[in-house]
Amino acid sequence: MLSVVILTHNSEEGLARTLAALVSAAAEGVIREVVVVDAGSSDGTHAVAEAAGCLLVSAGGSWGDRVEQAIGAMRKAPWIMILRPNVLLEGEWFRELSAFVDRIERAGRAESRAASFRLEYDAFGWHARLAERWVAVCSRLLGLPLPEQGLVMSRRLWDRIRREGPVTDHVGCVGRIGRRQIRVLRSTAVVIADAPSRSGVPSAGRLLLHMLAAVGVVRGLPATHRPKTDGTR
Repeated sequence: MLSVVILTHNSEEGLARTLAALVSAAAEGVIREVVVVDAGSSDGTHAVAEAAGCLLVSAGGSWGDRVEQAIGAMRKAPWIMILRPNVLLEGEWFRELSAFVDRIERAGRAESRAASFRLEYDAFGWHARLAERWVAVCSRLLGLPLPEQGLVMSRRLWDRIRREGPVTDHVGCVGRIGRRQIRVLRSTAVVIADAPSRSGVPSAGRLLLHMLAAVGVVRGLPATHRPKTDGTR
């Protein structure tokens, strides 16, 4: 049912964590394949991907270009899930996602509806909890989930988006889907820090840029006029 796309760059440890959280879904037959799109890593990212049996694609360029490279290389799974390294999908997330896909397919809305996950940070303190609430507001009310929340859509929806023109970043892709067309699932995506000295929680500045980018999507601003966040590469 599902092909997973993971965009990496020097993501050895983060990729291993993310892949480990996908094992149960692969065992249940929900995940058909995992495509790792790497932008020239110099660490052990390639070794991790190959050891896990992933399809490895080397590609640079924009976020949209790299996702397109992955989709061109994968088999014909009808649904796509785009993830980041250092993101763990918790519990039996794949059961809720499977039920969502079944409902959308029965309703004939696979070319318009998408999903993402509820976000949590693997960190203590008020900063992490405040960030989670801020992201929840942007996700549910403004219709712009962070890349760390994952993005699930049908291949038909991706093809429709691409026909409308080049996709430069995550924000632009979400904008074309439409803010009312993305369902935030109850299942959780947990962001793990990529280094012991970092919490993994975004700064207040990035959260503000994320909100402004969401407002830009709502108002239909082109990508060149929207604020950029470090999550839209």
